[in-house]
Amino acid sequence: MWIADMDIPPCDSIISAVGNNLRRTYGYQSCDIGEAVATWYERSRPSRYRYKIESTDIVDVASVISAVDVALRTFCRAGDKVMVLTPTYEPLTSSIKRNGLQPVYIRCTESFTDTSAALNVDPSHQNSVNAETNNQQSHEDSGNLAMRKSVDLSSLDKSATAFVICHPNNPTGTVFTLDEQKAIFEFCSQHDILLITDEVHSEFAFNSVDEPSIISMFGLELQKHANKNNTDMKSNAGPFTLPRAIHLNSVSKAFNLASIPGASYAVIKHKKTRETFAEAINNNHLNASNLGKVALISAYSEGSTWLDEVKGALSFNRKLVKRFFQHYGISVEFTMGRAGYFLWLNLKTFSATRTESSPLFADETDGERQKHESNQPSSYDKADASHQRTLALYYSPANTVEACIDRGVIGNDGAPFGAPDHIRLNLACHPALIEEALLRLCFATESI
Repeated sequence: MWIADMDIPPCDSIISAVGNNLRRTYGYQSCDIGEAVATWYERSRPSRYRYKIESTDIVDVASVISAVDVALRTFCRAGDKVMVLTPTYEPLTSSIKRNGLQPVYIRCTESFTDTSAALNVDPSHQNSVNAETNNQQSHEDSGNLAMRKSVDLSSLDKSATAFVICHPNNPTGTVFTLDEQKAIFEFCSQHDILLITDEVHSEFAFNSVDEPSIISMFGLELQKHANKNNTDMKSNAGPFTLPRAIHLNSVSKAFNLASIPGASYAVIKHKKTRETFAEAINNNHLNASNLGKVALISAYSEGSTWLDEVKGALSFNRKLVKRFFQHYGISVEFTMGRAGYFLWLNLKTFSATRTESSPLFADETDGERQKHESNQPSSYDKADASHQRTLALYYSPANTVEACIDRGVIGNDGAPFGAPDHIRLNLACHPALIEEALLRLCFATESI
């Protein structure tokens, strides 16, 4: 459960478009994705966007990470400070170090879910949000302490040259509030800091009750906070845009096209920054492939229904995780944030005991136990049904990544993300696999 892809084939229209292209197109032919990207944002988030993304704002790139690497090499000098979130996607931090730059870690936190109360929120509090942040936090429950987000703005470094932000954050699923985005924009603008955002998980957005939602591009909601000194704007009433911002996204993640891979791209409103970046991408032959562009155009023009169905399935899986811990009376710190398909689990926080009222196979009568166990496969031994009925579960949570592996659950070690004792598990799979993994992590077996 470690790799960050989805256990589902891409939609048929993409497969057809890629296959047709392979049969009829050879050599170095290419196509332009600018119009497809601009149309996707206008159509998929019409009520969210305060300015129009133009096709000319788009620079296609081979991958988001290669784009981050090029941006750092192009706009920073060796020894410069570069801010980056922690915990966050490790290749972003590696890119900073690999280019001889000094990472400045900005703490990103997502308050972990209190499993004893996660599903007992008063319905009257649902969808209660501050009016100022209503668009960004649509349907977010202001009374649900399980979903508080924050970033340590006090640690922002004005001497930094750039700020690399994974948003929504991987692995925590954190989505910054409008106030936090505004503070970051104003800080970067004031100190001429290049903002580089990795937004590949932005299509997998959920509100506080785990229903699919929408996340706009980082900072795109901030029209009323427009900076008077922004040379790209004619008046203070125009859209709020950081003068030097590179927004990176891709269809590889949203449409499960990592094996092609689907095209990635940068949205850059600032003309000089866009031209400099595009030249560097071209000089390094790091543009998206023609096949990747074909996949993107098909995804953005014909894949919205497929994506909606996937998000519906992910919504179910998010609820399953919460129900599992509640059902078995297990208290542990975990988060799925407001976006992405990861479960971020703090292994050191498993409660010593479960709540007494929660069911467990070994606590049932022999008849109940045999009936329960005969209807589901054993987590450890699938030899035969009679043997399965001789096993009972007892609470014994894994509290290290190594222990998880020993039990047959392979996730991402939190240490490279900047959070030892944590594990990242991929929820973009069948619900039965998620339940199986959680059973293995929380329970051991004994013969009865």
